[in-house]
Amino acid sequence: MKRLFATLTFLAFSTSNTFAQVTNPAIGTLGSDATNAASGSTFAIYFISLWKALISIGGLAVVVLFLQGGIEWVTSGGDSGKLEKARNRMVQGSIGLFVLVSSFTLIAYISKLFFGSDFQILQLVFPSATK
Repeated sequence: MKRLFATLTFLAFSTSNTFAQVTNPAIGTLGSDATNAASGSTFAIYFISLWKALISIGGLAVVVLFLQGGIEWVTSGGDSGKLEKARNRMVQGSIGLFVLVSSFTLIAYISKLFFGSDFQILQLVFPSATK
């Protein structure tokens, strides 16, 4: 038992930091800059990339819920049960839209709080006709 403890202690204290470089075509190169990884900015960049993807998927889901609710409303034929179902679907879409907007606001506030006004964590790009 003492020998096992000594071996585990030796292994625990003899380790060193190793940074591997992993390339992912969707995200890019992981672990390429050890100082950014140690400071946490790499995590923030990947978190925001994942968050932007989830916002896009959530936005599409909101549009689909509104379209389904609208189609159900039009095709209900005055049936109160179908009208209630369509109304509930549109309310769920509204709640989803509120959650998306509030998460955007929360992320923007947190980035300004922790990183200051110089660091724009969201870095939104709006398309224009000139670009």
